[in-house]
Amino acid sequence: MMEIIDYSVVIRTTGNAHEKYQHLLNSVSNLIPPPKEIIVVLPEGYDLPEEKLGWETYYFSPKGMIIQRTTGINKCLTKYALVCDDDVEFDVDFVQKLYNPIKKGICKLSIGPLYSFLPKRGINSFLSLIMANASPTLFHRDRYISVLRSSGYSYNRNLKMKYAKYYETQSGPWTCFFGEVEALKRINIDEEIWLDKHGYSAMDDQTMFYKGCLRGIKTMTVPNAEYIHLDAGTSKKNNRLPVMFSTGFNRVVFWHRFIYCKQRNVFQKGWARLCVHYYLMWLFMFDIYDLLRKGITWNEFLVKRNGYKSGWKYTKSDEYKKLPPA
Repeated sequence: MMEIIDYSVVIRTTGNAHEKYQHLLNSVSNLIPPPKEIIVVLPEGYDLPEEKLGWETYYFSPKGMIIQRTTGINKCLTKYALVCDDDVEFDVDFVQKLYNPIKKGICKLSIGPLYSFLPKRGINSFLSLIMANASPTLFHRDRYISVLRSSGYSYNRNLKMKYAKYYETQSGPWTCFFGEVEALKRINIDEEIWLDKHGYSAMDDQTMFYKGCLRGIKTMTVPNAEYIHLDAGTSKKNNRLPVMFSTGFNRVVFWHRFIYCKQRNVFQKGWARLCVHYYLMWLFMFDIYDLLRKGITWNEFLVKRNGYKSGWKYTKSDEYKKLPPA
């Protein structure tokens, strides 16, 4: 007998992913059990996508990766939600796999592993390691992702069902996740107004999952719930400068709000400062290298530098100090 799961599918889109969006719709239409509703959230002023199943409910919100997702979550009439970007595809039993650890009371949120988001093996992986950006885990083999004091992360690329059925995680890709609607609301990601402040919400995924972790809302990774990210890249198209600025700005604010401010004493705070400045030093060196080989222009170099500087300035602003406790 098919298990009934009271869930909605929430899709954030601009309506421009086309065949990749159709792949998602095909996956949704084949899900067992089927969702109770499909909620599609578009930016205000955008046309509905041409691709349709015929029983979607459409909503509009200001454009933004966070506000579009939270609009959809707030419209849910079900207990659970599968929240997707418009460029993923998955198997028919995907929701069943993600629901299992939640049904057992192990966690409130669950994700599938997305290995394509991790550094590619070889030189990319080595450089990420020495920068303290992303490193293979040494101490937390029971986790998928752990957040580092540099604001980077460590990762476990070898999630095996024979070692553990589920792996706790402190972060994960926001492209596709499942969870209790009320738990998602309790994270209050919309309080983090700085994320969408400059046209691209860099660090939004790490912010949501890590903030949930700090609030006792556990996320588990299900090793056999793999899915494919087709990467329509619609949020970055014609958006190069805002992406560059926001990446630096948001990283500094994330580090200050969720890492530095959570350290218990002056020694821990000092260590956290050392970690992030070590990381930022490497980022500066790579920006110089990119500039010299003409991978970025002088203007783009300045935009990236200004992003970091503005982030530090924002952590001293009245608006930042008025943010609710993380």
